[in-house]
Amino acid sequence: MTVKAVLCFLLRDSEVLLIRKKKGFGAGKINGVGGRVEPGERPEEAAVREVFEEVGVRVRSLEPAGTLEFYSADPEPDWLIHVFLSRDFEGEPRESEEASPRWYRLGELPFEEMWEDDRVWLRYALSGKRVEGRFWYDREYSRLLKWELLAR
Repeated sequence: MTVKAVLCFLLRDSEVLLIRKKKGFGAGKINGVGGRVEPGERPEEAAVREVFEEVGVRVRSLEPAGTLEFYSADPEPDWLIHVFLSRDFEGEPRESEEASPRWYRLGELPFEEMWEDDRVWLRYALSGKRVEGRFWYDREYSRLLKWELLAR
C-alpha cells in the first residue's frame, strides 16, 4: 500500500532549512521537514502540521513544488510525496525528538548526507520549478537504480 507523505522546504534569503532526521525511515539522513499524511488530512494540512511538530515553525502559506513517487520491490509506489516550499512562516526553528534543523546556503547543500534522489530533483524544486519524479531503489532503499523526472 502506498504511503502518502509530504516534504516542506522553508526558504529565507539564499538559504533553505533542512533537518537531520533522528528516528524512523531515513534516520540519520538530511532532508526537508515532513512526514506522513494522516487519514482525512490534505497534503497542505500535513505539511503545516509536520513543520510545526518537527521544528516549531508556523507556516502561513505554501507553494506546491511537485510530487515524487518512490518504488522498491513492488509495481505500486511505496511512497507518494507531495513537495512544498514556504517563504511565509513565523518562528525560529528548534530541535525536537524527530529533527535537528539547520539552515544551509542554496549553493552548498549536503548531498552526501541526503537521499540519492535529492541530487536529481531538489535544485529544480528549490529554484521554483514544479517537479514530477519517479525513483526506483533497491529493496533496502540503499541504492538508487533509475529515475524519471519532469521539471517545468
